[in-house]
Amino acid sequence: MERKIFDVTMSIREKMISWPGDGPVHVQRIKSMIDGDRLNLSRLDMSAHTGTHIDAPVHFLEAGTGIDTVSLDLLMGPAVLVHLPGVKEIGAYQLKNAGIPAGTERLLLKTDNSALLDKGTFDEKFTFLTLDGARYLVDKHVRLVGIDYLSVAQYGMGDGVHQELLREEIVIIEGLDLREVVPGIYQMTALPLKIAGCDGAPARVILTT
Repeated sequence: MERKIFDVTMSIREKMISWPGDGPVHVQRIKSMIDGDRLNLSRLDMSAHTGTHIDAPVHFLEAGTGIDTVSLDLLMGPAVLVHLPGVKEIGAYQLKNAGIPAGTERLLLKTDNSALLDKGTFDEKFTFLTLDGARYLVDKHVRLVGIDYLSVAQYGMGDGVHQELLREEIVIIEGLDLREVVPGIYQMTALPLKIAGCDGAPARVILTT
């Protein structure tokens, strides 16, 4: 079977959706060959949690570690993608009935959020993982969870879910673009920028069959 490669990373660009309060994303050309410079050079101004990104423990844990300490072993390997259409709150019940194979360590959640990615504005009513759902993943020894919007947790009420996962050193990937990917098992590579001590970083995430 021919190998297929899916880039499930949001493109970083001007006017893309961003978390309220994080500020807009700016990609500014500060040198331009069209203007007579000998090269093109751009400057980026954005939150560490822009687009497809990975949260570090220190994002919600005062004594947590930075993004540069996240285990590469967790960021590379088999990942199970499940589709949860019509689900608003992903709790233990929804996860139990999602067909997740026993022993799954890396879990990617494709939801109705995928339809929100092309909106020009942030949507507060995205699908999210509940605290009950987070505890279920801890109990099942999941080591990484990813979702297709800018947060894994409910807007304005995300502390508990993040803390539950990050306390157990469960990697959180947010802002995945899963629109072109069907449920199944993939080989995943998810590499955040290595920013010393930072609470998160944009990442390039690739799935292969």
